Amino acid sequence: MAPIGQDLTYLHDSTLPPGVRVRVPLGNRQVMGVVIDHEDSDPPTDSLKWIDQVLDDQSLIPQPHLNFLRWAGQYYGVGLEVMLSGALPKWAREGRAPIIETQAWQWNSEFEKPRGRVRLALFERSQSPVATESLKDHWSIARELIKTGQLVPAELPRQPAQPPLALNDEQRVVVDSVNQEVKPWLLEGVTGSGKTEVYLHLAQAQLANHKQVLVLVPEIGLTPQLVGRFEARFPGQVVHLHSALTDRKRWQGFCEIASAQKAILIGTRSALLTPLPELGLIVVDEEHDTSYKQGESPRYNARDLAVVLGQHRNAPVVLGSATPSLESIANRDAGRFGALTLRKRARAESPTAHHLIDIRGLDLHEGLSDKALDAIRQTLERGEQALVFLNRRGFAPVLTCHQCGYHPECPSCDARPTVHREPRRLWCHHCDHQSPWPVQCPSCGHRMAVLGQGTQRLETTLSLAMDPFPVTRIDRDSAGAGGAGKLLALAQDGLPRVLIGTQMLAKGHDLPNLTCVVVVDSDAQLFSGDFRAIERLGQTLIQVMGRAGRADKPGSVWVQTHQPDHPVWPRLLTGDYAALAQDELALRKRAGLPPHGHMALWRARSPNAGEALQHLREVASALRDGLPEGIRILGPTPAPMERRAGQYHAQLLLMGPRSQIRTLLNRPIPAPSRRVWRGLDIDPQDLF
Repeated sequence: MAPIGQDLTYLHDSTLPPGVRVRVPLGNRQVMGVVIDHEDSDPPTDSLKWIDQVLDDQSLIPQPHLNFLRWAGQYYGVGLEVMLSGALPKWAREGRAPIIETQAWQWNSEFEKPRGRVRLALFERSQSPVATESLKDHWSIARELIKTGQLVPAELPRQPAQPPLALNDEQRVVVDSVNQEVKPWLLEGVTGSGKTEVYLHLAQAQLANHKQVLVLVPEIGLTPQLVGRFEARFPGQVVHLHSALTDRKRWQGFCEIASAQKAILIGTRSALLTPLPELGLIVVDEEHDTSYKQGESPRYNARDLAVVLGQHRNAPVVLGSATPSLESIANRDAGRFGALTLRKRARAESPTAHHLIDIRGLDLHEGLSDKALDAIRQTLERGEQALVFLNRRGFAPVLTCHQCGYHPECPSCDARPTVHREPRRLWCHHCDHQSPWPVQCPSCGHRMAVLGQGTQRLETTLSLAMDPFPVTRIDRDSAGAGGAGKLLALAQDGLPRVLIGTQMLAKGHDLPNLTCVVVVDSDAQLFSGDFRAIERLGQTLIQVMGRAGRADKPGSVWVQTHQPDHPVWPRLLTGDYAALAQDELALRKRAGLPPHGHMALWRARSPNAGEALQHLREVASALRDGLPEGIRILGPTPAPMERRAGQYHAQLLLMGPRSQIRTLLNRPIPAPSRRVWRGLDIDPQDLF
């Protein structure tokens, strides 16, 4: 039995199935725990404590899912209790009773019309089945009517399911292949090739066999069309799980899917940890997206764990993307993943013209060339939409004084805060520190100036240049909490407008009247120190460029660069991601970098300068003694941004074969002091 955060043994007078929640004494407290196993022998009872209360009638987490969580915890270097804590919603960890609510209520005809304004309103509203949510405004009285039997459970009439679309030959091959063989599959489909319809047909086959389907998406608020199509095809069968839900909604959704009351779970990476007792299919949409990697403990990669879960549960796994990760391409090429492709657009579409704009020496209008502005204006005058892509939030990246060179710095990070105009402030995107935007230089008194472009500055510029056409900015600042859907609805209205966005607009949106894409600045990634920079640049740009010309109107893409002779452009401008990927894989192989080698990263931090680095020196010394062949230890070194959020960060990188790294990590190493935090990142996706 494992209380969350502990691994202890307790006694009970009956055999409880693994996965049941219980309350147990821990010191002078009562804590919630999960039964994970049973002792074969009978230990002395005077040294143990008894379980005080059993909270569940049946397993909340079945044994197969416990086995999967245990494997994940071992691989990522954390205990089972850490994985359990991530798998269970907050209300589950608090020991609350499961919620499987009646979805609708109707007035019991055996009772007469009630008196009172509110009761009479509820009576009139519930003459036909009414959803529970619509009673919440007078829930105390509605609950009283339920207790007295005046409101009784009812079934809401379901919306008719949308019929499936006919598959083309390529799509049919994909569906038949997955249905016939249980294995991981890499589905490489160009933008607009109909991957979502393939997912829907695969899900339909599983539901016909009374199985459940798990669909993972990078960010649920940015994939409204995929979610909407699942809900339209399978009304009443879809559950969402993501961080924007209330605690009650997350617990209710968990209960509905864990009890197999509903069949389809769509969620972000944490949904992978939710038990689906009848799991029959896993889909990972946009499998290349870095959002699938957890940024804090447990630092799991949901894409990789989805493959492991499929193996544990004997379920096929479909990894879908127009620009797959190099790890998945290597697995496909090695025969570990099945190969599926969709080369044709699902509907007839006009060709897209690609243009590279050499902006060296040009006079730019707040970062935009005349050619780019002319292309946007002509698009709007034709009644079409244009997308201006800049993966940089805020008004500008730098505030500086032209007189003395002063520039503000974040007090908690080795970074400069980004300039924001709405609201007017300096905002550090690393630690969230905010401060006023000074008009005058605090050093010499001269007026401060902004350098560079952000999405807010582009919005100001284009609102003036493209008047009277509307300009809509879609980034994390404009979207706020849950506002992305409303902004995307504006983008989908088809009216001529300029859309300004970050990578939020690169994730699977179908905008039929969008015909022009302008990429403002992508040069920084051409010379980045991150070995994954070219891969991620290719994924982002090809996804963004794929937004243009998706209907019967020809599209155009305009990419501004100071490096027109860089060898990456011929690959990207022709959309030849496969060739780009093979070039990068060859470079990685020569350097022993993933996926042709594996990494583990010790991260440490401390409020005191030098302490984290000194601790990792001690760790490195212990690991280097008798180092296995083929293992490289790099560092320890300060992190690329050493001071972040008031803490000093250091890191120690291990590179080599996976089995050798696992052996090395099993060695005893020095424990950190109280002032030093240390964590292990297996298969890190960034070295920040």
